[in-house]
Amino acid sequence: MKKFQTTFLSLFLTLIFGVSISLAYKLEVTENEAIFHWPANAFPVKYKITNNPPLDADAFIPAVQRSFNTWQAVGNATITFQYSGTTGAKDPAFDGENNIIMKNRVSGSDIIGQTYIFYNVDSGEILDADIVLNSSFNWDINGAPNKMDVQNAVTHEIGHFCCLDDLYSDADREKTMYAYIDYGETKKRTLDPDDMAGLVAVYAPGSSESDDSGGGGSGCGTVSSGHPGPGPGDINFVWLFLILFLLWSHRLFSARRESSSP
Repeated sequence: MKKFQTTFLSLFLTLIFGVSISLAYKLEVTENEAIFHWPANAFPVKYKITNNPPLDADAFIPAVQRSFNTWQAVGNATITFQYSGTTGAKDPAFDGENNIIMKNRVSGSDIIGQTYIFYNVDSGEILDADIVLNSSFNWDINGAPNKMDVQNAVTHEIGHFCCLDDLYSDADREKTMYAYIDYGETKKRTLDPDDMAGLVAVYAPGSSESDDSGGGGSGCGTVSSGHPGPGPGDINFVWLFLILFLLWSHRLFSARRESSSP
């Protein structure tokens, strides 16, 4: 049985930015330094969109689709996506479906969106991924100054959905994978060359799915200062289940042995 874990990556609203060194891109890796990636046999990666969007579905769904199409259009990257209809899912889950859903508050009032990734610990192979947008914010598709832009936020989250980690340097502010977002912002809709380079580093034609080199293909990384530590995602659920099962079995065996004693 394959081992898997779940993790989440977040996009934050903030008023204070730190100063750090600008580097090209950062790939998300497992604790074993394996790069997150969708296997080639998963292409096209199918996804579903919530049937309870924060605005008219005829506006919301195409905005999400445009975000996926932006990443799919990157030259020399082999990853592809396919819209598979709507979903009534209300929470991220390891259920064989990749969903884009809404949830009130998510993990904090300042968090705009999160991407939950279920993956193989040893290989980095992504098994399931869900994007959650914070429904406590007002959403829009036209960059309204007092609202969050759907395509802007989702394009960033799809970067996590593929393999990319957040960037925090001031000099990275124009990149899609910059970790902070503001009301009315739309610049994350368009990928920076470094965002595209990160995607190609993992999904280049003929690239090895078992490449565990860690940083970007150009040798670049990033400084992740100030990012909150992982939440409940750092639990290996398979091993937890086995431990609980063994403890339960031991107690049951002990109880039976005591009941059969003279």
